[in-house]
Amino acid sequence: MTSSMLTAIHAAVSAQPSEHDEGPDAGATGAIAPDAQEKDMTTISQADHEAAVTAAEARGHEAGLAAQMARLGAALGADGVKGDAGRMGAALDLAAKSPAMSGEDVAAFVTANVAVTKTSETAYEAERLAAAALAQPGGADPAPSASSGWGKAAERINRRNG
Repeated sequence: MTSSMLTAIHAAVSAQPSEHDEGPDAGATGAIAPDAQEKDMTTISQADHEAAVTAAEARGHEAGLAAQMARLGAALGADGVKGDAGRMGAALDLAAKSPAMSGEDVAAFVTANVAVTKTSETAYEAERLAAAALAQPGGADPAPSASSGWGKAAERINRRNG
């Protein structure tokens, strides 16, 4: 049995059929014969080859980018992570440092190991209104007057220098 098994493995690996092979597919390994492979390689021009490589790189880049965006979307948009700044920051950091983890695994790890950071509604509303006021015309703090710290420093320098 051992010799027939070794013979079968040898026949499957080698390109030449052995005397033990039978049937229409005997000796077929799926490999391209060297002459056929050389003939195909000589018919492709360098420009066609470079164009094919560039197109393949572009398709690969697009597919990789789409996969990473889906991964980050799954990690940051998961229930228990979405809307919690502390957990979202931890999920983003873990996703960046562990590229082999899926988005779902990142979200599961973060929800299990990072405490919930809740902001009271009144504190959130106060922060939101303060930020909105800064965005309005005239909502920013007025320019510092001459009596502020910089104005006093300039006056002292001017007095010293005459």
